[in-house]
Amino acid sequence: MDLKNKALIFPLFLFLITIFTRVPFTSKYLYHMDSVQFALALEKYDITVHQPHPPGYFLYAMLGRFINLFIKDSNSTLILISILFSGLAVVTIYYLGKEIFDEKTGILAALIALTSPNLWFHGEVALTYIVEAFFSAYVALFCWRILKGNHKYLWLSVIALGIAGGIRQNTLVFLFPLWLFSVKGVPLKKIIASIGLLGVICLCWFVPMVWVTGGWNAYNEALRELWEFNTGHVSVFEQGWITFKIFSSTLVEFVIYGVGAGIFILGIALYSLIRNRKLLLLDRQKTLFFLLWLMPSLMFYLLIFIHPANPGYVLILLPALLILTVSAIVYMTEHIKAVYRKIFSISIIVLIVILNITVFLFTKYPVTHAEITTHDANLSILLDKISTYDPLTSVLFAEESYMFYGFRHIMYYLPAYFVYDADSRMSPNGEKRKTFGGIGKHTSLIDKIILPGSISIFVVLSITDDTDRFKAIKEVSVYNIENTDLYLITGDIKHVNVLLPKLHVQFVTND
Repeated sequence: MDLKNKALIFPLFLFLITIFTRVPFTSKYLYHMDSVQFALALEKYDITVHQPHPPGYFLYAMLGRFINLFIKDSNSTLILISILFSGLAVVTIYYLGKEIFDEKTGILAALIALTSPNLWFHGEVALTYIVEAFFSAYVALFCWRILKGNHKYLWLSVIALGIAGGIRQNTLVFLFPLWLFSVKGVPLKKIIASIGLLGVICLCWFVPMVWVTGGWNAYNEALRELWEFNTGHVSVFEQGWITFKIFSSTLVEFVIYGVGAGIFILGIALYSLIRNRKLLLLDRQKTLFFLLWLMPSLMFYLLIFIHPANPGYVLILLPALLILTVSAIVYMTEHIKAVYRKIFSISIIVLIVILNITVFLFTKYPVTHAEITTHDANLSILLDKISTYDPLTSVLFAEESYMFYGFRHIMYYLPAYFVYDADSRMSPNGEKRKTFGGIGKHTSLIDKIILPGSISIFVVLSITDDTDRFKAIKEVSVYNIENTDLYLITGDIKHVNVLLPKLHVQFVTND
């Protein structure tokens, strides 16, 4: 066997063992509201009604649509993508650690990545974050090679960057500063040409995405709606210190889910460097490389937006943090007697790996196997309970836009029912959000809810235990879904405007 083939054995092993550890734990239902929206996009791509939500994720949806031609099941299709990109992400982290530091760093970083609860979890569900983790590492690998003088990777880097932008648009924005830094030694003409190529690649997915959406005005309105009612107006610049505390604590929590116990080693190493005034002694090129890789997304999550229920946001950071964690462990072993160095560093990695596996398999944190199985079980119970109501005479409302058991899940799995997202929020400028409604997996964005006269019963899904306001109305019943904080409130349709006054439900009488 030649050296080239030998060099492929370990990466192939990493890829296969990653696949092997993901397959048994996959979610049986679409996990998240976004998961359902991606699944709906495989059938009909329409950003205006959040299939998927803006900014579009066009290449992810199109890849899913292609694979779904053969699998014929949206959840299985999207999870297959997550599993495959999990394997690719772990392998790429190995190569990165190897090339930036050494073989040992690459191997150890890959082992932590293999068992990272956050990475593992997102390899089991139908979301885009694990794909972003792969492209973050992949683009960074090309950038490092360019920075070290291998300019032949320039063209591959912009192809990867352009495709990454078509999967998740923010990936392109967050990684572009790193790419600019990596090409500083490339001739100006090649830089300009590569930026031109990047523009062409982006146009290849952006133009059809806007066209399918219904044109620029429709696409721009969808973006505006998302910003106005979801991600906008929550930044530190508008909300102040309290938002910064929420964002920073959320970010730290999500990073811990990803790095595991290694986060403490990383923190200790950083403290040691600062205390001993050794920061300036670090390799300047590597320091700038990691800073430009990490800081754009870190600053966005700290100052602009990070959702406290989406640990996957930090997956763009994790490849860098995992490699730095191993580097920190190596640095700390320099303070141990030489005879123990090798044993000490390996022991720490083994401990981190064991703790990571324990957390994923045997705890109930939000990025664990227990979270997936609990969600599947609860959603199954909820759908079974709702199915006892006649779809010809019942209408469903999801009182809050709950990401894990909300409007989208009911609409997708119970397509025979009229179902509405009873989210009547107002924007800071006083604009009322339109209502999302659906039946037969067809989504509408409407100003008014007008129900046919055949509807006689309402069913409201709520995640609040404030049931007194419901019980105060006669002929209204409240049911708690066993072992959950989910409630079904049911009653005569004539009471629906009392319960949900901001929706202004209207009726068509039967003549």
